[in-house]
Amino acid sequence: MTRRLRLLRRFAIAIGVSLLIVVMQLHLTPNLGQAQTTSPPIGSQSPPSGAKLSSAYGLWTPTKFDTCPKWLHDRYWVYGPDNKVYPTWHPPTDTDPTTGKTCTYGHEHGRNPNSSKLVSWGLPFGYVNEQLALSDPQHPRHEDHVGHKVEWKNDVRVGLPGGGTGPLCQILVKLHQGTHSKDAFTNNMHELFYYVSCDNGAKIKWQAMHLFGGAGEFSGVCGGTKTLGYFDPTTSPTLDNESARIIPDKECLDNLVAKVKQGQNASTEYYKNYFEDWTAGFIHGLYRKNDGQLLDHWGQRGFDRNYSKLFDITAGTYFRVSIPSRFYDPTKPDNLGRRIDMCSIPEIGYLQGDCIKVNDLRKAGQTVTWDDPRSPFKGTTRVVHFDWVTVRNNTSTEKWYSNAMGTLIRSQPDASKGITLEQTISKTRDAMYYFGNREGYFDSNGVHAPN
Repeated sequence: MTRRLRLLRRFAIAIGVSLLIVVMQLHLTPNLGQAQTTSPPIGSQSPPSGAKLSSAYGLWTPTKFDTCPKWLHDRYWVYGPDNKVYPTWHPPTDTDPTTGKTCTYGHEHGRNPNSSKLVSWGLPFGYVNEQLALSDPQHPRHEDHVGHKVEWKNDVRVGLPGGGTGPLCQILVKLHQGTHSKDAFTNNMHELFYYVSCDNGAKIKWQAMHLFGGAGEFSGVCGGTKTLGYFDPTTSPTLDNESARIIPDKECLDNLVAKVKQGQNASTEYYKNYFEDWTAGFIHGLYRKNDGQLLDHWGQRGFDRNYSKLFDITAGTYFRVSIPSRFYDPTKPDNLGRRIDMCSIPEIGYLQGDCIKVNDLRKAGQTVTWDDPRSPFKGTTRVVHFDWVTVRNNTSTEKWYSNAMGTLIRSQPDASKGITLEQTISKTRDAMYYFGNREGYFDSNGVHAPN
């Protein structure tokens, strides 16, 4: 009897350990077979009690300039594919139901996606960051809330590379492009959603962390490559692709002041201080060697394209932001120069309208700081060059799965390798389309840096 009790006890312990392992795996690994929960109307209510919240949800807190309460802001949410709660697009102003008055959030997320024909594909801000953290919890990539920006075009009769017109297409992109903090001086990994749908069946639904240039460095507009040598997460790769972060640096300001002192025409130098260009020439594909080995293609130099191509998508897209709040200045804390400080330099204080506006307010005895809504330096004017996109899929599969950076893509998910993000690449052969660009001015009542 004693021996039987010992055996039963061992069996119970083994079952308990197995159940614990299963529970842990269910907690840590996305349930990719679970249907996505339907989100309520955006902005209508807070997440239900017990809902799983993503790390991206609830990050925003009102500043002294913002009049909308945090709980109202946090009503703008959606369920992600993992059934967690994520923030999503919201207007820069709202009506506070407790007062009936207009209030401000102080930031904007670009063009209202509710009029886009691809809005139903979903905009869970921070979803890819969440999947990266699940696959590599020691090296998460956190991005702030205000940097998520949306742009789209409906019913584009696209151009073809050989001339003429192609199908009628829709396109929508969402990029996290923070232009107010030190983050992009060193960090090259930024969340990108890229959606395309055409009436001939061509379709791309891509969600990944895009790698803009090298980790720990960026391209200065006037002073060349700036290598800082540190970045977070420390596992951020530097892929040899056609992407970059081009950010104005202190050399631009020094050149401007020097030209003005010499009595030269400084208009060109002045506007070099005003633009950030993030180029996103991205390539993602999958090839098969003669021995059956799969090769992932992400635009790396020297990749042998002579093997059998399963699929690839390529796109030439870049994102330009006008007059954001920052520039790179190694003489300042965190290397953060503030454009509004240019207005205090005598030689250029009244050179152009932006600083004239600031200095007129200061003359009237008012204080205007870098994060003041009255400052013009907040990055609310943006141009997205959608340019061209190519999709080639020689397989019978449209649904694929990738890791967070799109450098591993397979036909089935594999959580052990971080391959959990579902991607759509239509069964289309050699389709290349030109979309042109889209410009928007998104300033609104109360918007200010950080934005």
